[in-house]
Amino acid sequence: MTLGIAWVAQRRDARKYLFFASDSRTRGGNVIDCCPKILTLPRSDCAICFAGHTAATYPLMMQLANAIAAHQPARERSLDIRTLRPHLLHVFSDMVRSIKDSSDPIAPSDVQFLFGGYSWLAKRFDLWTIYYSKKKREFGARPADSFHPLLPQIAFIGDRAKDARSRMLMTLKAIDAQNLPPHFEYLPFAILRDMLRGSDHDSSIGGPPQLVRIAEHMNTRVLAVKWPGGDNKTLTLMGRKVFAYENIDNWHLDPDTFQVTRPRSFGYREGDGA
Repeated sequence: MTLGIAWVAQRRDARKYLFFASDSRTRGGNVIDCCPKILTLPRSDCAICFAGHTAATYPLMMQLANAIAAHQPARERSLDIRTLRPHLLHVFSDMVRSIKDSSDPIAPSDVQFLFGGYSWLAKRFDLWTIYYSKKKREFGARPADSFHPLLPQIAFIGDRAKDARSRMLMTLKAIDAQNLPPHFEYLPFAILRDMLRGSDHDSSIGGPPQLVRIAEHMNTRVLAVKWPGGDNKTLTLMGRKVFAYENIDNWHLDPDTFQVTRPRSFGYREGDGA
């Protein structure tokens, strides 16, 4: 299936970000380790990540993107994300209710999502787990606001979500709140990284990690990840290998040092940090 994690974290320079991270493996008649599982939407302040049955989740996400693109206030962000969320639930619920002659009814584990972004009305990031109620045949949204004092806004989906959640709690319990480690904002990504490095062909998760970062200025950045690590790092983008001849605009993340670098001159910015 999938391991998807989304969280809000603050850097040492006080800037906050909403992150989405996922593995890249899908299973059906074959194993594909380069499937994008995080979708950036036709507005730059939010994203969505799926876990479950690809044939069920992809149409839902694509129709959400179409719904946003079709309405100027939604597309141009004057419609706040808190108003967009109920529309997402209506679109998803209506699509599932339209399914006919299903020999294999959709189960809650087939359609799991993380959805979040920056609310300009509330001046904060909002993050929800989008879940399906089989009894009601409709979707609901559960806010992520109370995970741990050091990292209250974090959510997990997928068949490895329970494992990742336990690892995250154990890691946070061992941290001194007065002396946070460097690059604390990437701690959940490190959990995903280690679980992927411990996976094999038979594991339900695999492939390179994917990472999307949303800033408080309501812009989304898809980060390329160097993978697998050590001296054998190949640049990957949303799960697939970037070819040597490609000149991509995406900034690069080293999964071990968490150093973010620009691929080339990218305007003026103080210092080397990204």
